[in-house]
Amino acid sequence: MKRSPAECPIARTDVSTCARRGMVLITVMIVVVMVSLAGYSFAAMMFTEKKAVKLNGNALQLECATSSGEEWLKVFLSRPSAARNEQGGLYDNPDMFGGLAMFPEESPSSQVRLSIVAPRQEEGEVIGLRFGVEDESSKLNLADLPLWEQRVPGSGKEALMHLPGMTESLAEAMLDWIDADGEPRSQGAEGDYYASLDPAYAPRNGSPLSLEELLLVKGVTRSLLFGADANRNHHVDEREAGRAAEHAAQAVSLEDESWSALLTVYSAEANVDPLGRPRINLNSPQLVQLEQALRHLLDARWASFILAYRQFGPYHGDEPANAAASLVSDVSRPPKFTITSVLDLVDAKVGVPSSSKEGTTTVYASPLLPGRDAMRLELSRLLDYTTLTDSPLIRGRVNVNQAPRIVLAAVPGMTETLVDQILSARTSPLAFHDPDRRHATWLLAEGLVDLERMKALLPYLTGGGDVFRGQIVGFFDDLPQASRVEVVIDATSNPPRQLYREDLRHLGRGYSLSALGAESEENRSATTGRDIQPQRR
Repeated sequence: MKRSPAECPIARTDVSTCARRGMVLITVMIVVVMVSLAGYSFAAMMFTEKKAVKLNGNALQLECATSSGEEWLKVFLSRPSAARNEQGGLYDNPDMFGGLAMFPEESPSSQVRLSIVAPRQEEGEVIGLRFGVEDESSKLNLADLPLWEQRVPGSGKEALMHLPGMTESLAEAMLDWIDADGEPRSQGAEGDYYASLDPAYAPRNGSPLSLEELLLVKGVTRSLLFGADANRNHHVDEREAGRAAEHAAQAVSLEDESWSALLTVYSAEANVDPLGRPRINLNSPQLVQLEQALRHLLDARWASFILAYRQFGPYHGDEPANAAASLVSDVSRPPKFTITSVLDLVDAKVGVPSSSKEGTTTVYASPLLPGRDAMRLELSRLLDYTTLTDSPLIRGRVNVNQAPRIVLAAVPGMTETLVDQILSARTSPLAFHDPDRRHATWLLAEGLVDLERMKALLPYLTGGGDVFRGQIVGFFDDLPQASRVEVVIDATSNPPRQLYREDLRHLGRGYSLSALGAESEENRSATTGRDIQPQRR
C-alpha cells in the first residue's frame, strides 16, 4: 500500500533541502553578477580616469608649449633688429617659429610642438599663413586719430571711413569715444547717450584699452569688429560663411577684412638707434653735447651744419654755397631754430655771418644732397641715429612695408595711385628684409614721391614698428589636442613685455597639422625636430 508524500516525513525533508539549495545557488549567481558588474564598473572607471589623466597631462604639456612660445618670442624680440634679420626676421621664419619641437630627444610619435603664426598678405589681401608675427604698426592706431585730426582737420574721420561697413555715424561715434572732450559730433555720441542706456556707462574719452572695448561704442557690432571668422584662423571656413549668410544684415561682405585686422591700440616704435641706444635729438638745447654726439656717430660735416642750421636757420638766397666740410661750428651761439622734419636738411643751405667782416655771410650746403644714393645711404643713416624729440617712444605711425591697402589709403595725403605703386614695389621677396627700406623714405629714394610729398607723409609713416601680435599654437604630431593663444608683445622695452593675451583653446586648433609644421610619418625618421632653446640657435 502506497503512502502519500504528506505522510512521508523523509520525502518532505528532501524537497525542503533541495529548495534551500536552489535559493543558495541563485543567491550566489546574483552575488557573482553584482561583483562582476562592480569589477567592470571599476575597470571602466579606471580606464576613464586613465584617459582623463592622459588628456589632462597632454593639456598641461600643450599649455607649457604655448607659454614657452611666448617666452621664446620675447627672447627673439629682445635682440637688435639687425641680429633678428640675420636669423630670418619676423615676417616669415619657419626655422625660428614653425613646428618647433619641445622635446627633440623623445619619440617623434609623441612630439609636442609649437608654432607662431600670422596671416600672409599679398597686395593687402590675406592669402594664407606664415610663421611669424604681425607688426601692429601695419594697422591704424585708434589712439593717434585725434592727433591726425589736429594736424589735418577731418583726417581721423576720413581714415575710419576706409574701413569696410563704416558709416559717418559710426566713425563719429568712435571718434567721440576716443577724443578727450565731451562734446558730441553731429552724428556721434557722448556721455548723455551712454548715460541713458541700461546699464549706463561713460565713454572712455581716451585711447581704448583693447579693441574689444569698441563693442561699447554706439552702433558697433561684433560682426563689424571681428567679421565672419569665428574661430580666428584668418580664414572664413564653409561653416562660418553659412552662418554669416544667415546674418547678412549684421555682417559685412565675406571678402572684407574685419576691423580687428585693420585697427590697433598698441603700435609704437622705440626711439633708439640700430644698437638700441637713444637717438640724438637734433633739437636739443645743449649744443656742446649735440656736437659731440654728432661727431661721434656721424661726422664733422653733419655736426657743423646741423649746429649752424639750429643757430641761423635755412638760407634761401642765391649766394653760391661752400661745402659743409669747411664749416667750423661755434657752440657759443645759442640755438634759435628748431628742425621740424629731418627732410628739411635735404639740399638745405645755411648762411653764417662772418666774424671778421661785419655784414658779410658765408653760405654752406647741406651734406645731404638730392639723389637716389644720397637718399638711400645718407638719409637712412641720419634717420638711424637722430630724432626730433626726447620721447622714448614714437606712437601710431603706419608701417609702409606691411600695411594692407585699406590702411595705406587711410593715411592723410595718400593717393590711390601711390597706394598701387607701394603695393607693386612690395612684391619683391626681399621687401620685408631690405635694409634700404628700413625707413619710409624709400618712397623718396625710389622716386615714388617728391621731397614735398615725402615731408607731408613722413609724420604718418614708418619702415617698421616694435609691437607685435601673433598666435602661438601648441600641438602634437599625431593627436587632435591643441592649445592656442593670441599675444601682443611690446619690444619697445627691454626685456619685452606682454601687453595682451587671449586664450583661444575654446575655438579649437584652427589650422591643419601640415600648415602648422607637424612632422609627417614619412619624414619623422629623417629628422629629430627643431629645438627652440635660444642658445642652440
